Amino acid sequence: MFEKLRTLFGIFFYLSAVTLGGGLAMLPPIQEEFVEKRKWLSDEEMVDTVAAMQSMPGIIASKMAILLGFKMAGWAGGVAAFLGSILPPFIAIVALAKVVYSLRQYEIISNMFMGVRSAVVAMILMTVISTGRKILSNPDVRERAIACGIAGAGFVAMVFFGVNAISVLVTGAVLGWLLFFLCRPKAKEASK
Repeated sequence: MFEKLRTLFGIFFYLSAVTLGGGLAMLPPIQEEFVEKRKWLSDEEMVDTVAAMQSMPGIIASKMAILLGFKMAGWAGGVAAFLGSILPPFIAIVALAKVVYSLRQYEIISNMFMGVRSAVVAMILMTVISTGRKILSNPDVRERAIACGIAGAGFVAMVFFGVNAISVLVTGAVLGWLLFFLCRPKAKEASK
C-alpha cells in the first residue's frame, strides 16, 4: 500500500512540476501514465473520470489528483496524489514570485511566456481530439449522434451565445440522463 501511495505522490508531483498551463495541460500525460503505461485505468474510465472532474467545482489538477488517487488507493491515495499535485506549484510560487514579476518587464521573457501559452493550447486541443475519438468510436450510431449533437450544441452555446461552462455541463448531464431513459426501453424491446 505504501508503495502505491508513494507512486501516486511521485506521479502527481512530477506532472505538476513539469506541466505548465493548469490542470487541462496535465490530461495527456495523466492519460499516458494511468492508461497506457501502468494500465490502471481503461480509456472509458479515463473519459468518465475527466467528465466527473469537470463537473465539480475547484482546481482541475487537484480534483484529478484526488479522483485518481482515491480510485487507486482510497482516501490515503487521494491525499497522497493531492499533496503531490499542490506541492510543486506552492514551492514555485514561493520561490519565484518576485523574480518572475521583476523579469516580466523584459520583452524576451514576455515572448517566452506567450510561446508557453501557445504550447498549452496545442496540448488542450490534443486532449479534445483524443476524447472526441473515443466518443466517435461508440458502435451505436444513435448514441454517437446524440453525443456529437450535445457536444456541438454546447460548443455553439458557449462560443456564440456566451453560455457559461457550468450551464453547458449541467444541461449535457441532464440531456444524457434523459436520453438514456428514453432510449433504454427501446434497447430492451430490441433485444427480445
